[in-house]
Amino acid sequence: MKKSRLAISLDSLVPISSLNQGKAAKIIGELADEDIKIVIKNNEPIAAILSMARLNQLIDEEYELKAKLEKEVSL
Repeated sequence: MKKSRLAISLDSLVPISSLNQGKAAKIIGELADEDIKIVIKNNEPIAAILSMARLNQLIDEEYELKAKLEKEVSL
């Protein structure tokens, strides 16, 4: 599986231990300011937490790209 690179700020990095210490609600609440949080375990990104707005944006972009590709293929 190809790894993609994501431009993120250090503020969006969340140690997994913070989630285990009962800070999940606070971290999720911060998604209003930032649209993505990257969960880190052993200094490696293991998961992403997305705001619903960001998720909907990604889904819309995916559909737009698929429609564009289908249109190009049918030409």
